[in-house]
Amino acid sequence: MIEGHILIGEDQTLVPYLNGRRGGWMNVTRAHRPKLNEAPGHVIVQSEHIIMATAPDHDLQIATAPTSGVEERSVEATLLGGRIVHGFVSAAARQRLSDYIGSQTGKFICLQRASLVPEGRVLGDVALHMGAIEILKDLSDTAPIDEGHSASEPSS
Repeated sequence: MIEGHILIGEDQTLVPYLNGRRGGWMNVTRAHRPKLNEAPGHVIVQSEHIIMATAPDHDLQIATAPTSGVEERSVEATLLGGRIVHGFVSAAARQRLSDYIGSQTGKFICLQRASLVPEGRVLGDVALHMGAIEILKDLSDTAPIDEGHSASEPSS
């Protein structure tokens, strides 16, 4: 894990910022890795390798406000390596998660009110790299189920 500061335009949010990195590189100042007890410095980071990013001091909005016609959907994301994160995405009513993910224009999505499972550590709103998601499960009671049908099954 790397903690540090990035410079973002005044009206910009984190998800579009991460999705817009040319070549994927970004500057991180006052960067340090807490587990290694490093002194703060300046590094450049490849956004392709960022799994999750947040603003723990809440001084930066993660994504723009959802548009009308969407609802918060409770989801569980199993990340590469087995970590599990619960949170909420803003999807259209009855929209399948595969369609929601397919409609995203960048590599990062906003996961609202995220927390790590099973320890329950609250993360807040995070930018989550879709390439780090191994399984995404809809936890809502009204999740649409589209089992499709095989060629051997008659359709009506």
